[in-house]
Amino acid sequence: MGETGMKTTGCNFHSRSWVWAAVAWAAFLQAGCGNFLVPKHRVSVDAICAAGVAPPAGQSFRLVARKSSLAQGQVNTGVMFACVGAALAHVGMFEAPAIAPPDIIIEVSCGQEAGSRIDPGSRETYLELSARPDKARAMDRSREPEIWNVRVAVYGLVGRIETALPLLSAVASSYAAMDTRFSTMIEVPQNNASITAVREAAMKTLDAKAAGTSTGPAAPAAAK
Repeated sequence: MGETGMKTTGCNFHSRSWVWAAVAWAAFLQAGCGNFLVPKHRVSVDAICAAGVAPPAGQSFRLVARKSSLAQGQVNTGVMFACVGAALAHVGMFEAPAIAPPDIIIEVSCGQEAGSRIDPGSRETYLELSARPDKARAMDRSREPEIWNVRVAVYGLVGRIETALPLLSAVASSYAAMDTRFSTMIEVPQNNASITAVREAAMKTLDAKAAGTSTGPAAPAAAK
């Protein structure tokens, strides 16, 4: 009898141990600490903003492609504009109608800078947004000073640049009109909801454009 009692006590002890371990692990995950299990993108962010510039939410924009990006031909500009437009809409901005001047004009640049042949991981894939106010109420260009600029980059991308655009656009838009003071490295979970939202919205825009019913970002214009 005594021996049986000892075995039962030991069994209950171990059962309670597993229960408490499970409870602790559940609390750990619920608190968000389980995020370390989710793969992350490492993104370099460098953002500057002029003093006194208000957050861009509620402002209309028009996207223009930097001439250097068009000349290099490294990226499909339609995909680039769809992703950037979707990301800006996600933070509360909206694209100006084709017949109306925007509040700000955003010059977009995207490409890849070659890294060491020995270390492919040093290859940089970047996206840069440069915003200027449209005080002259022009349709697609502004001679006003830059009010904010965001440059984001990932390293060691394998495959086409377009695959990184939902990530880069989502991060860049979240730093619009902010000042990081210096280049910094952040970690973004691969299952980040903003990236998914940008990707899905961009795909809808591209599908609508292909069907001839696009109401999303207009065809890219070259910066003048």
